[in-house]
Amino acid sequence: MSALYIYYRVQPGREQVLAEAIRAMQARLRGGMPGLAASLLQRVELDSGLPTRSPQPTWMEAYHFNGHADQRAWASFHGALARELRTLPEGIDGDRHAEAFSPLPAAPAATSSRKE
Repeated sequence: MSALYIYYRVQPGREQVLAEAIRAMQARLRGGMPGLAASLLQRVELDSGLPTRSPQPTWMEAYHFNGHADQRAWASFHGALARELRTLPEGIDGDRHAEAFSPLPAAPAATSSRKE
């Protein structure tokens, strides 16, 4: 795994408090894990670029390590994230959905089938 994306809906009226708490959580995670990059994103409408508000805002946390991160680094991150989640205020509506991604392997080099 080289990137983790976690998305969820946010209860209306809880955006500011929750955003502050998540940004603080991400800062603590970055501070304890060299090379960790973290961001907080919101879903936007493709045609307008404006945040999606209906029925509720959808946010996404994105995490990756700059440089190589082995399984041990990711396991440490997951443990730290689980501890941090207990500190978040109310405001997430429903489940947090996590998806992991890794790069596609390089395409094999084309070999010539022409005989000389």
